[in-house]
Amino acid sequence: MTRHGLAFVFATLLLAGLVMLALAVGPQGFGWGASNSLLLLRAPRVLAALAAGLALGIGGAAQQGVFRNPLADPGLTGVFGGALFGIAVLLGLAPELAWQKVWLIPGAAFSGALATSTLLVLIGSRGSSARLLLTGLGLNAFTAAGTLVIATRSGESRELLTNGAYGDWLGMATLELIWLPALLCTAAALLLLTMARSFDLLAFGEDAAVSFGCDVHAVRRRAVLLTALAAAAATCLVGQVAFIGLLAPHLARALAGPRHARVLPFSALIGAGLLVAADTLGRGLFPHAPLSAAAVTAVLGAPLFIWIARKRYE
Repeated sequence: MTRHGLAFVFATLLLAGLVMLALAVGPQGFGWGASNSLLLLRAPRVLAALAAGLALGIGGAAQQGVFRNPLADPGLTGVFGGALFGIAVLLGLAPELAWQKVWLIPGAAFSGALATSTLLVLIGSRGSSARLLLTGLGLNAFTAAGTLVIATRSGESRELLTNGAYGDWLGMATLELIWLPALLCTAAALLLLTMARSFDLLAFGEDAAVSFGCDVHAVRRRAVLLTALAAAAATCLVGQVAFIGLLAPHLARALAGPRHARVLPFSALIGAGLLVAADTLGRGLFPHAPLSAAAVTAVLGAPLFIWIARKRYE
């Protein structure tokens, strides 16, 4: 078996170990607990973290590939904010209708994420990395403001949207709520895996990719659609969580090299592991008032983001 194959097997085993640990950590301390508690409370939360982390990891790798920017991440480029804003609009306009159809909240999240992704492509994808990041920051600020306005004027949904903005929705995970977003996360990840060769060609530049027969515009449209779907589905599961999509691809490249046929699956595995580990750490350290997974990933991700940005522009 090759070195990369061994690394993939090790990452898979490590993820399995993290899942077992996450299932064993509860509010009463370490232990498996009663079977009903494990099934009804812990398993849906861990499954939601797995699916969301998988989508975030591979979505970040796809964004970095299609924009050829190592700082791209759905949480930093405004796509997460757009997804949450889409949910906020639905809850603000039709709060009762939102819970009557299982597809309405994921659909609203996808609409918001797709709108934000489209603006990101139109405004920020041409030019320097700084332009992309500044566009993402602007979109993040706009969608956060819109979500805040709707939350303050909608008493019923205020707490829900506030928790979503802080990445704290895993605590309300149930099988009934998570099955469709988890399925969408998996579908988006599998479809993004088929784009590995296109991302490899884009790494040489658009002109070179065209000369190799790559339809750059079609690749970009498909990548934007699928990353918006991945981010929207992940948002429905966990809320806004930054840095997973930034950390996972960089760790994947360190383990597997630059080829996207390896980077994409490694990013999915690492993203799932990071989110499960962050949620478990937040629950384990503070069992009676757990930290959200978003808070833990921010503590870990912010220093790495600064390091990557300095390395990029030094």
